[in-house]
Amino acid sequence: MTVSARRRKLATRRAPSGASAFRRALLILVTVSALMVITAGIAVAAVYSYFSQDLPSPDRLQTQQNGGSTKILDRNGKLLYELFDPQAGRRTSVPLSEISPDVIHATIDIEDSTFYDNPGVSIRGTLRAAIAILRGEEIQGGSTITQQLIKRVLLTPQVSIDRKIQEWILAYRVNQMYSKDQILDWYLNEIYYGNMSTGIEAAAESYFGKSAKDLDLAQSAMLAGLPQAPSLLSPLVDPKAAKERQRLVLDAMVRQRDITQAQADAAFKEPLVYRPMKYSIEAPHFVMYVRDLLEQKYGPKALYSEGLTVRTTLDLNMQHEAEQIIRQHVAKLATDNIHNAALVAMQPGTGEILAMVGSANYFDPSIDGQVNMATAERQPGSTFKPITYAGAFMKGWSPGTVLLDYYTVFKDRLGRPYTPHDFEPGWRGPVTVRSALANSMNVPAVKTMEFVGVKNAINLAHKMGITTINPNGPYDLSLALGVGGVKLLDMVYAYSVFANNGVMNGEPVPKDQQIPGYRTLQPVSILSVTDSSGKVLEQYNGPDHAQVLSPQVSYLITNILSDNAARSLLFGANDPLNIGRPAAAKTGTTDENRDLWTIGYTPDLVTGVWVGNSDNQPIAQTLSTLTAAPIWHDFMAQATKNMPPTNFQEPSGLERVKICPIDGLLPNKYCPNPITELFIKGTAPTKVSDIYRSVVIDKTTGRLAGPSTPPENREEKVIEVYPPEWAAWAKAAGKPAPPQPAVDQSPGQSPQPVASTDSNGSLVVDSPLPGSAIKGQVNIHGTASGKAFASFKVEYGEGLNPTSWKPIGGIHTMPVNNGILERWDTASLNGLYTLRITMATRPAATPTVGPPPPLNLFRSTPQAISTPTPVPAPVSTSAPKVIQIPVIVDNQPPTAAITFPRNNASLSKDQTPKITFSAQVSDNHKVAQTDFYLDGQLIGSSSASPATLDWNCVPGQHVLHVIVKDSAGNQTTSSDVRFQVK
Repeated sequence: MTVSARRRKLATRRAPSGASAFRRALLILVTVSALMVITAGIAVAAVYSYFSQDLPSPDRLQTQQNGGSTKILDRNGKLLYELFDPQAGRRTSVPLSEISPDVIHATIDIEDSTFYDNPGVSIRGTLRAAIAILRGEEIQGGSTITQQLIKRVLLTPQVSIDRKIQEWILAYRVNQMYSKDQILDWYLNEIYYGNMSTGIEAAAESYFGKSAKDLDLAQSAMLAGLPQAPSLLSPLVDPKAAKERQRLVLDAMVRQRDITQAQADAAFKEPLVYRPMKYSIEAPHFVMYVRDLLEQKYGPKALYSEGLTVRTTLDLNMQHEAEQIIRQHVAKLATDNIHNAALVAMQPGTGEILAMVGSANYFDPSIDGQVNMATAERQPGSTFKPITYAGAFMKGWSPGTVLLDYYTVFKDRLGRPYTPHDFEPGWRGPVTVRSALANSMNVPAVKTMEFVGVKNAINLAHKMGITTINPNGPYDLSLALGVGGVKLLDMVYAYSVFANNGVMNGEPVPKDQQIPGYRTLQPVSILSVTDSSGKVLEQYNGPDHAQVLSPQVSYLITNILSDNAARSLLFGANDPLNIGRPAAAKTGTTDENRDLWTIGYTPDLVTGVWVGNSDNQPIAQTLSTLTAAPIWHDFMAQATKNMPPTNFQEPSGLERVKICPIDGLLPNKYCPNPITELFIKGTAPTKVSDIYRSVVIDKTTGRLAGPSTPPENREEKVIEVYPPEWAAWAKAAGKPAPPQPAVDQSPGQSPQPVASTDSNGSLVVDSPLPGSAIKGQVNIHGTASGKAFASFKVEYGEGLNPTSWKPIGGIHTMPVNNGILERWDTASLNGLYTLRITMATRPAATPTVGPPPPLNLFRSTPQAISTPTPVPAPVSTSAPKVIQIPVIVDNQPPTAAITFPRNNASLSKDQTPKITFSAQVSDNHKVAQTDFYLDGQLIGSSSASPATLDWNCVPGQHVLHVIVKDSAGNQTTSSDVRFQVK
């Protein structure tokens, strides 16, 4: 539609026909009726007379007075900026003929589509408000253009029943006294558009550097959307919200048939370039941030008419340091196509903002300098990870929990495969949470998000200070890597919780702005407000507090982020996060290097830095460690140089426990490098690690030693046996596979007794056999006898080749044939031991001294252990017979936990007619068998680990448990798992 056509259409709407005149009269009658409903039966004339008392004259629409200025000061009283009444500055009235028809159509369509037909008030809005008044509810919106003009010029900003009725009466009067064109003319020249601009002409000039008549459709739709909430919808404050509002305006214009859908789409896609404004101002983005808060609280009229003095939390000296450091670093980063940066510094103990730099240069349009990047939504990258890990610590994890950093395929929200990678190629394998977070590994972070749950992580982020990231938004596990848009100011506020042992400090969020599940406090930027008479309108008397995280969870995050040694894998020796005092910090780099972050804190100061381009242009392949981190380092070093170093306070309820870092469990004696890790009491591991194991191998075959392996070929060796789910990583990492069983230990083949027999005598041990697992009280069974028998003894030593031996019983001078040689109590032992049985013999020619050995008449039954006699044993001059038998002493029962199905699970036979039961079973030596019991009946067994068993679903309620047995005969019964099949 051409401009002339638009004006003809507008003229048609301005000049109602006779039928329309009748319609207007009818609308007026209905409005009067609505007023009668509100007064609940009182005569309209009396109501009109009562509420008309002391009403301002509509003539004042043309005779407004300018008020005093508002002075915005830093915390020490230094002037940051003086806000003058924009009506006395940027305010130029222009007739309707000098205003773009696009602006006129956009304004009417979004604010008051019945403007040329209504009597100054909206029938629907009036009835809705009337019903709300009668019910005692909050008065709803929906004001007409005429009402908005009256609220802006003639009435005070408070909301009440009397005030609303006066507004209706004045709107009706104005509608009777003036033409619609005049009212629209006043509205467009009087309404406030933000950015210190009153009237459409001033707004066009301040935002786009042109006259109102030259605004195109995209610019008109953007400005027409601002009057509803100019401080919240400004494209210089919240570009995303402003763009969403522009879309609503364009949609309204399409509905009213002022433009086509194609024109709306084209206007929405049009890039808008905003004009920079230059004037004397300190900390401009912070000043505009405070101005918007004041405007929301007191209204624009009071802001420019009451001579307010506003003392803020800003430290101007710290602000200047931040601005200078950012300018210096951004200048160096230009070669990487990086042209902008932002910084927020806050006092964690009070929630007070001490510095806010929204861009490298507020007055540089080439970088969209007036857009406050401290409050704009950007993806935080890995700086979001501490929030995710805090959620995991709340569910029982610890810094010592081990995750596998290796190629893993996850599913995104649409079920498509998703595989995260780190910036540097390669995988770390098993890593502790401390190492994973400190070195910003991505796969462990996504696994952590899987454990925590996406919605749980979002809810925690909101409680910690994040005001964005909709819980119902399109987020999946990749949220762990910071794909949700957040504000730098919010992230700094969230990190202040970590700095404060889980406590959020600040001022209450106004009740009308509170959202259930979100934070209840907000950062503090205003310390006091006084009017021109010296009356204190508000005074900040210290922070309110909210315990968002437990002190223990918060400290675990701080302990990791302040561990310079832990992040050495990523940062090396030149760690930019090390500022020479206790400090915790985290960097973040988003995909395609669009956003580079560093956020960190001491107990006294928390600072966040963002680096990138406001227009989201890609930058060179670089890292936050080379861009944002140096800015953070230099600012923190400068800002804290006069502060005494302070250690983070460790809360009670924590303990330090030594673990094996390969799996996070208690170390056995073979774990090569145990570490001491920090745990919340009650979460430390109780199970002993069994990845490092001692076995006996046959040096000639490389297999496990078997019963037939001669002693000289046996060698004790510590091997690594990884869980089955780590098999792919172990193979890719070149880890040696565990040795195979001995050939003579193949399934179905029984080990043979160990014997040493000749003409002088026999020494045979048939139990325990070499390599067997034993426990508790053990009978050592065999034979020690012969014509040259003198005596025998039984000993044991630790390991495969003991350096010392301990006796089991004494020296036995009575022979034993197929009986118990000795009883060995192993209850206090665990691990690899070697039995040694030594039999001394006499020379064949030496006569026997003492009584002959008794005749064994019951060879089929074990013979009792012989008791030494007082007859002295003759000294043998021949070599003794010796047998050594390695055994595994295992007095520790196995562990068992059913992993599928989950307790209280509900399964569908139609969807899964056959399922696989699964149990995680383990033992310090070897799991022999896992038996599956369903509803008390044995249904099958497994010798694998994890143990699995297929089952054809049967509808009904079921109870599943497993009994796992190890090779020594220890057994454990799992907890019951109850589930349902429908």
